[in-house]
Amino acid sequence: LVAMENAAAAADDGGMAVVRVKPLGAGGGGVEAGSSIVCGQGRSAVVTEGGGITVAASGRTARNFKYPKHVIPPESDQTQLYNTFMPQRIEAFLGGCNVNIMAYGQTGSGKTHTMFGPPGMMKRAATGEIGADAHADYGLCPRGVLDAISRVNALRTADPSMRYLLTASAVELTFTSGNLDMLLKGKRQSTEGQGYWKVADVSIDMSSRPPRLYGMTQAILTRPEDALELFAGIACRNTSGTGLNDTSSRSHCFVVLTLLALDTASSMVRTSRFQFVDLAGSERVAEAHSGDANWRNGNSGVIEGVSTNYSLMMLSSCVRALVEARSKKQQQRFSFRSYLVDLVQLLSESISGEALSLVIVCISSNPENASQSVNALDFGEVFSHLSVRPRVVDGEKFESLESKASKLVESGGHSVASAKMMALRSAQGRDGEQLQRCLEALRG
Repeated sequence: LVAMENAAAAADDGGMAVVRVKPLGAGGGGVEAGSSIVCGQGRSAVVTEGGGITVAASGRTARNFKYPKHVIPPESDQTQLYNTFMPQRIEAFLGGCNVNIMAYGQTGSGKTHTMFGPPGMMKRAATGEIGADAHADYGLCPRGVLDAISRVNALRTADPSMRYLLTASAVELTFTSGNLDMLLKGKRQSTEGQGYWKVADVSIDMSSRPPRLYGMTQAILTRPEDALELFAGIACRNTSGTGLNDTSSRSHCFVVLTLLALDTASSMVRTSRFQFVDLAGSERVAEAHSGDANWRNGNSGVIEGVSTNYSLMMLSSCVRALVEARSKKQQQRFSFRSYLVDLVQLLSESISGEALSLVIVCISSNPENASQSVNALDFGEVFSHLSVRPRVVDGEKFESLESKASKLVESGGHSVASAKMMALRSAQGRDGEQLQRCLEALRG
């Protein structure tokens, strides 16, 4: 365990201070499409020469940021990005460490491209037209999923005394519809054609350490073809055209891989998680909605935009407070309970450094986006002060997990007065049933 934790710590390759620059003319709508900048013409507001990164635009004082340990230039492709940051994180995940990857930035700056691929890529992948191999345009998540499937299968062959079960889930945190199970949503869209009529509630349990989601579908992954169901769910994410982005994501998206590793000699099960987080983009509400920033006019997009900005502000405030507490050696006085926002709670493990994390700040090269690029880099600078101390998760007896699953199923049948608590109990009951199925598959 110590060797694995040391290896995971060594994998902290500056991943908390990574910036990716979107090339000029790359598209995305809004000012990206509407400006006079075309690929090969115009002048970028972002300069990466001379160390660090500088944002300079007409009428603005240039800002230089020295903190990025990695600046991914516009000419870098998806394969290069993956090969730089992902192999060591997949290795840590397979070895029992929790891993978190997060993409942050202004709407239209390339977060979803970085995490999943260009618009429509996951929809194409879900149909099977791309095949089972990694496509050149795949982002970190689909590549990581396929890589994990391959690596887990290799582990099964290498050591027959170990049994492995890999599952995937996908949830989007929305501000108008609650937390949605994307895999269930994807199935309903594919079978019913027009939208979906109802999605089972996904609830967060704030009392867990760390807080976690319950109730989402867990898809078992044994072959590359099994990933198509996950890709279909991701393709159903809420998006909407705005003045800043033709396909703006209107939710925070969490894709989670869970690996159960059973040592048949000791009956101990180790559970590790790999979390891919594509945050909804921060936006200038008035510009994003053509000057109509009044939610009273019935514009739900305004409510989503304001809510997104608020959740990101709370995330930044939380990180700043933790960094300050650590600098004053007062970390014991810091509490995540002061930031009761689902997004912050679900990222608490990444913020505290107990998971091997990678934060990619995506920025636009467009001079019209200079102020938003500076804001995103300010956010990234705060994250760069966080330290990473990943640890291998503790194992648990197989019988203990069976008991836990039974208790979850039982709790799902209990009625309580609070509607919110009833939703959580119901979600925990579904989780218990799925855990029972996973343990049965793991037992073989």
